[in-house]
Amino acid sequence: MKELVKKIVPNIWVIKYREFREHGRVKNEFREDAVQYNNSTNFHLVGSSDKGVKELLIFHTHALEKGLSHPHFRPNFGKRALSGLKANLDEFERLNLDKNDFSYQNAISVLKFYKNKHKNAGIDTPFFDSLFNLDEISFGKQMAGAEKHVNKEANGMSFEEFEYYRTTQREFSHKGVDSSVFDEAVKLALKTPSVCNRQPWKVYTTSNKNKIAELLRLQKGFNGYELPPTLSLVTVDRRSFIGSYERNEAYIDGGLFLMNFDFSLTYFGLASCILNSMLPNEEQRKVKKILGISPSEVLIAFVAAGYPKDEVLAAKSARKPTNEVLKLVD
Repeated sequence: MKELVKKIVPNIWVIKYREFREHGRVKNEFREDAVQYNNSTNFHLVGSSDKGVKELLIFHTHALEKGLSHPHFRPNFGKRALSGLKANLDEFERLNLDKNDFSYQNAISVLKFYKNKHKNAGIDTPFFDSLFNLDEISFGKQMAGAEKHVNKEANGMSFEEFEYYRTTQREFSHKGVDSSVFDEAVKLALKTPSVCNRQPWKVYTTSNKNKIAELLRLQKGFNGYELPPTLSLVTVDRRSFIGSYERNEAYIDGGLFLMNFDFSLTYFGLASCILNSMLPNEEQRKVKKILGISPSEVLIAFVAAGYPKDEVLAAKSARKPTNEVLKLVD
């Protein structure tokens, strides 16, 4: 029957019908995506599920780690993150979850580090002390906080050494970065796999201080640090994809490329910090205007980069145990 219809109906009508059908599918698929997201994500401070409570503990723990690794330590910083941790820990207790869980131990560890850093500097912490059980905190493991990171040449390392060596850095030397470094980094990152080898990526890189300042003002994740020597933005063009079922492929291909691009920068001697581009639509449009980006492109993430200092203080950022991530299915 389909073959008969194809013979009778003009080809342009068939094409138009397929387009109409796909537009309908996109609406339905996005509607279901929205329902699933609304049912699963966290919309309030304590978490919307057991899993949400644990993930928010990690989120607030890392917020404190960033402050603890800041070159200009500000005593009694992070009241919002501390309040968030308190709410999550209380919810964790209410749900009677296992205190041996990574997220719980990670949170107690960062609180111990926070308290000891102030104590060693002879600084009182009245707000902190009003929130937390100091006896419990004293037994925390040493897995969160900040630690010294010594920079060195990366291009002779094994993959395992390289993987553990690379760390997020927000401090850079004042040495300028030649654009040829980005040519080499992108050339290497182009080995990234993509759906049907479509390679839908673009990298917008600038060393213009005014543009960097404006972009980071919109991004809001680099406050309190000197401007980086360079700022890049990885994007993916939606025009590379086909129909309704590839609606999320931009983020998959973009994430793969982003990590390879960041590793390539490290390999060629730069330090870096990946900064999310999860911005309201209005601010995304401002970013696109600054960098001359097409409306069809999806923003994946910013990458601040420059030559590293000899050593920096970096967040420890403990990783989950393997058995929480790897699920072997029979």
